[in-house]
Amino acid sequence: MAEPLPPSESPATLLRTVLVVDDEDLVRALVARSLREAGYRVLQANHGAAAIGLLEVESSALDLVICDLVMPVLGGREVSMWMRKHCPGLPLLFISGYPRAYLEAHHLYQPRVPTLRKPFLPSKLLETVQELLATPEPGGRRAEGV
Repeated sequence: MAEPLPPSESPATLLRTVLVVDDEDLVRALVARSLREAGYRVLQANHGAAAIGLLEVESSALDLVICDLVMPVLGGREVSMWMRKHCPGLPLLFISGYPRAYLEAHHLYQPRVPTLRKPFLPSKLLETVQELLATPEPGGRRAEGV
């Protein structure tokens, strides 16, 4: 079993909240655990409709959404469309086990949204999350300092 990552006390993680959306319980739990161990507050949803329910209540407290692209009920594409309308500027990271060619063929690939391909290492996840939270969004929350 791998050693857990030491908790981070850096300003990059303190008081940052991430919503993790994935229909696979194990994947969702591993992503959430990696983020918690790095010092993030984590909310979880097991499909897109549950994510939108949380976003309606918690969006002002969220710093990032990590969302699987292919899920039952509502997938990542639908979540991103809802977010674009209701939570502009809230960063989004897609995760998917499907190759890019499949995502493109099914009109799921969105080149402007960063995507991590499953399986990924916790270190790659945390590196990507830190980059997204450090990058100002034009007209979005990062640009406003929220």
